[in-house]
Amino acid sequence: MRGRNRLITLVVALLAIGVVTGASASGRGTSSRAATPSFQLRIGAIMPLTGDLGTFGPSINASTQLAVDTINQTLAKLGLSNSISVDLVDTQDDQSATQPAIEAATKEVKVDNVDAIIGTMSSTSTIAIAQAVTIPNDIVVISPVASAPQITDLKDNNTVWRMVPSDDFQGRALATAAATAFGPHATINVGARNDDYGNALQAIFVKTWKAQGGKVGQVVSWDPNGTTFDTEAQKLASGNPDGWVIIDYPATFAKVGAALVRTGTWSPSKTLMTAEMSVPAALKQVGQQATVGLRGAAPASLSPSLPQVAAFAKLFKSKESKFPVTGYEGTSFDAVMLAFLAALEGHSASPNAIKANLRSVSGPPGVKVTYLQLARAIKLILAGKQIDYEGVFGPVDFDSNGDIGSALYRIWKYDGKTVTTLKTFTYST
Repeated sequence: MRGRNRLITLVVALLAIGVVTGASASGRGTSSRAATPSFQLRIGAIMPLTGDLGTFGPSINASTQLAVDTINQTLAKLGLSNSISVDLVDTQDDQSATQPAIEAATKEVKVDNVDAIIGTMSSTSTIAIAQAVTIPNDIVVISPVASAPQITDLKDNNTVWRMVPSDDFQGRALATAAATAFGPHATINVGARNDDYGNALQAIFVKTWKAQGGKVGQVVSWDPNGTTFDTEAQKLASGNPDGWVIIDYPATFAKVGAALVRTGTWSPSKTLMTAEMSVPAALKQVGQQATVGLRGAAPASLSPSLPQVAAFAKLFKSKESKFPVTGYEGTSFDAVMLAFLAALEGHSASPNAIKANLRSVSGPPGVKVTYLQLARAIKLILAGKQIDYEGVFGPVDFDSNGDIGSALYRIWKYDGKTVTTLKTFTYST
């Protein structure tokens, strides 16, 4: 009996150890998890500081640094800066082109040893760096605005994430805008740049528009690296459609738009475009003849009346006033915040820890926090509690593919001076 009692005591002790070990592995409510972690999160940024998307890149990159500074200042106030830090170790210009993007990612992964990359903006370049560099090296990528549907289906081992919704939503938003502008059964000519972004969104719009009873006239695409676009413009302007949907970036549309004006039969006031053309600085780059009266659909940030949105706008203006406000600065800011919070929850800056916790810190269940409650968020995580980060640009809530599960869109219009919002609406999966 005495031997049996000893055996029972041993089994009970082993079970107790197993329970503690299992709780520790789960990362919730254990003494080991309550210990302050020690790590340096190394972030690289790849942004289009020049090229087709050069209107957007500098300000979105500035927001990346702003998030890093905000995190480090908060850690210092909490007395944690000796053990935890976030560094933006490098920013590379991808020139709005694929090969420079791949070279930038290679440098940041192989030389700078980054844990996560914020970037890039072009869907084509984002897919290229993922397939060539970051997926093989198991590095986390969080793109601020890449929206091509192909990103959803990448075999990425959970490494590729993005802060704006897939163009599956954008195509539906354009169809809604077209029905509002031209009527639900109108004939629309559709033009797009010939790349991952343009081709996918063009196909989604055409399919959506036809499915809801609309008609499609000419469907035209063009090489964004081309020098002349008169042939494509003549075809796109032909057939006397009720309106046009055009998918392009500002630098290229400056040439395409000029060619469309020369046709004498195209009108910007009967044309819908996408998010890239919804920023006054981008529209001015194209010129008034091809832009006055333009409308379009674009992802919208949360209401400016929300505390975190208003506070961020004030912060950006005070710290980064030399950069034009595009409306998408919050995407990179939120991306950095989430990468940090995920690393904190994982007690490590390793890419595996980040990707394992991005969903947890971005969605329910958990205590809702914004960057204004960053100190509270840090304390909660270190206490083994779960948080639900509510962003500056959107609520985030990553789905199983690293995509945004719901999105707010707006219909915008340009009058030659300002861009106004005509309507907002929400889509969800």
